[in-house]
Amino acid sequence: MMTTKRLLTMLIFVLIIIPMKGWSQSKVEESVYAHVSKNIAITGETIWFSMQALDSALKFYSKIGYAELIDRNGLPVHQLIYPLNNGKSEGYIEIPKDLESDNYLLRFYTRVSPMIGEKGIFNQFITIINPRKPSKIKAPLKTGKIYPPVKATEMDKEKVISLPKKSEAVLDLTLSSFKTGSSISISVSNPFLPETHAGYYMGEIYQELEKSNELIPEPFGHIVHGKNRNAEIDTTETFFLSTHGVQSYLSSAKPKESGDLYFEIGALKSYKYLIAQSSDIEKQLNFSPELPFLPLKFKEDFIFPVLQMAEKDRDFLSDLILAGQVSTYYYSNDSIEFSPIVIGFDADKTYLLDDYTRFENMEVTLREYVPEVLVRKQNKKTLFKVLNSPLGSVFQENPLILIDAMPVFDTDALAAFDPVNIQKLEVMTREFSFNEDKYSGVMSFTSFQNDFGSFPLPSNALYLNYPEIQKVKRPKSSHLNSNPSVPNFPDFRGTLFWNAAKDLSAPLEIYSSEIAGDFEITIGNQESDGTMSFFTKRLKILD
Repeated sequence: MMTTKRLLTMLIFVLIIIPMKGWSQSKVEESVYAHVSKNIAITGETIWFSMQALDSALKFYSKIGYAELIDRNGLPVHQLIYPLNNGKSEGYIEIPKDLESDNYLLRFYTRVSPMIGEKGIFNQFITIINPRKPSKIKAPLKTGKIYPPVKATEMDKEKVISLPKKSEAVLDLTLSSFKTGSSISISVSNPFLPETHAGYYMGEIYQELEKSNELIPEPFGHIVHGKNRNAEIDTTETFFLSTHGVQSYLSSAKPKESGDLYFEIGALKSYKYLIAQSSDIEKQLNFSPELPFLPLKFKEDFIFPVLQMAEKDRDFLSDLILAGQVSTYYYSNDSIEFSPIVIGFDADKTYLLDDYTRFENMEVTLREYVPEVLVRKQNKKTLFKVLNSPLGSVFQENPLILIDAMPVFDTDALAAFDPVNIQKLEVMTREFSFNEDKYSGVMSFTSFQNDFGSFPLPSNALYLNYPEIQKVKRPKSSHLNSNPSVPNFPDFRGTLFWNAAKDLSAPLEIYSSEIAGDFEITIGNQESDGTMSFFTKRLKILD
């Protein structure tokens, strides 16, 4: 009789493997667009963004998006991986505190969008101010031509909305073409970004990617690309990659002749670090992960605008710095936590170790309480023989052994290990197929704290730091202020409103802050062909 878990495993195969082949053949063209809450910020400040990656029929494919903050030398100074839900995402960028004051380029894309379509990369300049690190650039580092950006359509050019400080207003921003889920921001205008660079760019500012960059679609979740660095590649060798943190997950892969390995981690969205191992435990592991960000290079004649500030800007900068220092008090630090994920196998027996008297090591525990596992010695090495229930026999090789999804190959170390921090043991007494390999059953241990129960990291394993997938975090209020209507509440917001999916069929209520000057209303409207149109309107906060 087929169990629920086995049905789920088959369903995952059908939903993941088969569509991936079809996807790679059709090469879907994604159009990538983003809306950021402001285009000028102080170091340490948070900028909110919404991003979408859709095709011309509004269908979505990629489940992971990427964002990078690039300096004028073309080098990334900050990089993000974030989840996409139905082709869209709401995220945030915490501006690094050590950046030098300058204009930077913020870009968004998916793993494949720049290599398939003309609208696969969204780029926008933002100005970053560091009060302790003024810009050292006085003139362009190189000469080039001006690539005209796509500019937002200005609404009612002749009419400027004026409001006093610390006041409430209702704005009518309705247009018949606006969708109910339009993104909208109201933030301080950027006086330092020249009109020649104000707007957005697509892929026209980049050199063509080298053909050696392999297409890695991510229609079901993140894929970790690794490299087997051995001089001679054994394509039958199995590499394991376990991911750990709030969630734990195990993936395996065999290298191509080039040494490339691809680990599918699917629905996993929360981890802190990775552990890489090989089935060949006698050999030194020579493995390294490849960062998922694409090696995009600007065209030689593409130039960054120089950041030019003068004495007349002192008051504006003082207000900007004040707004950047207090803005974090208005943000929600709540994030969505995820349930643990381990490995999809159907356990035949589960033991909660707290239900039994605790013994000093794992060998005694298994001998005393787990009849499905026979502990034996063979050539002076510990051997765990699992019952083969369907055949009424015993497997003669070690099973796949896991602790919090991390494979364990040192059976002597496991036998001597004190299981005081292990919560449960799950045993599979049948042959287990995992990707291209078959195992003589499974012994899977789960610790109380998802920390391996203090079992030491295997000597032949590599502990890998890898960019995390950003957790969901949203402002508590679209006004970025929990008390915008309270007259005496200190309010120095530089962004008065941010909502990634606002219904503009009704008038918009806003509250001005104690920051006076020029503000800009920006609306991002999704079109029927998967693209976005942007509209702006000027707002003046009177002193």
